[in-house]
Amino acid sequence: MIGSPLRISGLASGMDIDSMVDKLMQAERKPLDKMNQDKQKLEWQRDDYRDMNKLLDDLSKMTLDMKLQSTYLTKKTSSSDDSKVTATAGGNIGNATYTLSGVDLATSAHNQSTGRIAGNDFDPDKSLSEMQDRFQPPLSMEDPIDFKITTYDQDGKPVEKEFNFDQSKSLNDILKDINSSDLGVNAFYDQSTGKVSFTRTDTGNMNEDGPEMEFTGNLLINTLKLDTTKETGGKDASFTLNGLQTTRHSNSFTVNGVTFNLKNNSPDNETVTINVESDTDAVYKKITDYINKYNDVIGQINAKISETQNRDYPPLTDDQKKDMKDDDIKLWEDKAKSGMLHNDSILSNVLTQMRKAFYSPVKGVDSKADQLAKIGMTTSSDYRDNGKLIIDPDKLKQAVTDDPQGVMDLFTKSGDNFDSEGIAKRIDDSIKDAMNQIKQKAGNSTMVDSQFSLGRSLDDLNDRIKTFQDHLNGVENQYYKQFTAMEQAIEQANQQATYLQQQFGGGA
Repeated sequence: MIGSPLRISGLASGMDIDSMVDKLMQAERKPLDKMNQDKQKLEWQRDDYRDMNKLLDDLSKMTLDMKLQSTYLTKKTSSSDDSKVTATAGGNIGNATYTLSGVDLATSAHNQSTGRIAGNDFDPDKSLSEMQDRFQPPLSMEDPIDFKITTYDQDGKPVEKEFNFDQSKSLNDILKDINSSDLGVNAFYDQSTGKVSFTRTDTGNMNEDGPEMEFTGNLLINTLKLDTTKETGGKDASFTLNGLQTTRHSNSFTVNGVTFNLKNNSPDNETVTINVESDTDAVYKKITDYINKYNDVIGQINAKISETQNRDYPPLTDDQKKDMKDDDIKLWEDKAKSGMLHNDSILSNVLTQMRKAFYSPVKGVDSKADQLAKIGMTTSSDYRDNGKLIIDPDKLKQAVTDDPQGVMDLFTKSGDNFDSEGIAKRIDDSIKDAMNQIKQKAGNSTMVDSQFSLGRSLDDLNDRIKTFQDHLNGVENQYYKQFTAMEQAIEQANQQATYLQQQFGGGA
């Protein structure tokens, strides 16, 4: 392997060779500085594109919501007595009124030990073997720790679970396993009473023919003193709904898309009224939030494509940064980054397409609400707003209240072409097309450079930079080689002069 030539630092000539070579290399490095600056511009442009794609993606997510009919079918409910009954409603139902009276809440089945299972010194977190003598009566360690519990599901079908433990488990370990099973029970040990409690997690009477929790096995019956026959059974909720006497296992139930939540008992002569109606305020807010988001996005995109390039502020080289303060570097680079997407065709086109999507009438809408202007949204007359939409709150609220179907169709209508598609579908198509073009050009954080055009340009520049750096290393070595030869020649001449001087001096 051939190494760098021996570098002599001007001992013979008295010259600062390193400084001279450095100045010569500054001129040689100018093309490299230009390539690094071009690389920095490409990276800034890539990052700006990706920022724009994030903006469009945020708008796309809201657009997806605006394409759904459920967004415009929002319902709200009111109760004449929230302490007794509340309700929520799904969107795709009609307005309605319900009355409830004679509410008797559902309860859960529960059972407990018939007496203390252990003394005050019993620790439910210690193993059964350690606590053997604390039980009342003492637990026989010869007996297997296995048992079975049976409960019943909502349809009255039995759910059985067999358990088997060794003496290293504690009582709380066993109860925890029971609670995490699919039996639908909540069991715990109460230190104060020395009893174990079992309660069904669901309300209602699940077993018409007997108890809802059945216990077998020595541990449950003899040690924990659980008697199946002592259960306090669960009770179904009973009430009168719109004049119909009925029952449910749970205090929460759904009728015609309305979910009722029973809170307290009420007598037969006390009626609670539930009203279900369209939530025009929610729909109005959804639309205005979306328009505000659209205005924000197009504002930021317009600002980016309107930026002018500051050609007097090229990217700084590493050598330039060495002589500058951090604040000065930031100020410079803020100016240097300006205009990376000036008049960009992708962004300019998506703005044009979205404006067209909003302003063009939607054919086939069976109402007067076939374009935004008819429901209270128009374009700003100030050219500096670059097409932002202005909302007339009163007119929009009136449209949402008087013609909810027409407003919904204006945004969500399906169609075979642009003219017959709803606004949200048009916007969605425009955004996806632009985002795809930007992705092809600037990629994203999960893509490698070879997968997008700017990345391929960066790869090419990196190859050229590496090749040129190798070239510069060769040039620098050549300079040092030439100066070394000069130093060696001067040194040789000095030696000859000294020799001659000695010879002449010796002959005198």
